[in-house]
Amino acid sequence: MSQDAMDLTAFAEMKEIMGNSFADIISMCLQSLPEQNIKLAEAIDEDDSQKIFNIAHRLKSSCSSIGAFGLAEKAETIELMGRDGSTQNVKQAYAELQDSLREVISYLENEGI
Repeated sequence: MSQDAMDLTAFAEMKEIMGNSFADIISMCLQSLPEQNIKLAEAIDEDDSQKIFNIAHRLKSSCSSIGAFGLAEKAETIELMGRDGSTQNVKQAYAELQDSLREVISYLENEGI
């Protein structure tokens, strides 16, 4: 079963533990997530499984660092497709990732760290 794009409890705990440095991480994520998304779309259009793997792996790591575990799960699905060299269903997986990505970015923007 897929989880919510953002784990709000984990996010709050990370924010409390990391203090002011967490704001820097959020700022970097707000900049990098859209960039990674664009690069992932380009890799999918190129049908380049190695690029898909690399970009999805970075996206998964970024998401995990802020408690966006549901989004990380969707990125991991794409990462595994790229690693296996199978891009047959990657467009569908990418489409599913988009809603979660928008949800996470919106949450981060509204959080106003």
